[in-house]
Amino acid sequence: MINLKQRNDDDGYADLAEINVTPLVDVFLVLLVIFMITAPVIKTALEMGLPQAETANADPSQGITVKVLQDRTIWIDNERVTSEAFSTRFKTIWSNLTEEKRRQPVFLAADVGVPYGDIIYVLDQLRAAGVVDVGMLTSEVVKASKKSKR
Repeated sequence: MINLKQRNDDDGYADLAEINVTPLVDVFLVLLVIFMITAPVIKTALEMGLPQAETANADPSQGITVKVLQDRTIWIDNERVTSEAFSTRFKTIWSNLTEEKRRQPVFLAADVGVPYGDIIYVLDQLRAAGVVDVGMLTSEVVKASKKSKR
């Protein structure tokens, strides 16, 4: 039998005023592990069908990445903007960068199904904001492995 009362010398018994926090800590640790596992997946969850190129070797972590999806939504790094708001939002982001950061390239990633006119619109807005160095992101060509000779 569990005794919920604690012996007190004055009147015999008093209430036990301690809270067991061990189960709470266990739950928080499990949630922490879940968030640690899913956080990198959330960052890269934006699926794009980039065109393939044999010389694909750009590192987009060196600068700002602008992504144009097939549904014509535009992303500036991890921020979604409409095509109408893209120009003003990008100019704001660009003007807040340091001079050193402005020397880094801006990478443009466009889905294979994006119309050419939409890509030209984004390139034109980047140039109007003062971007000098623009890199186009592609995916590497997947080559079929050659059969080994015996």
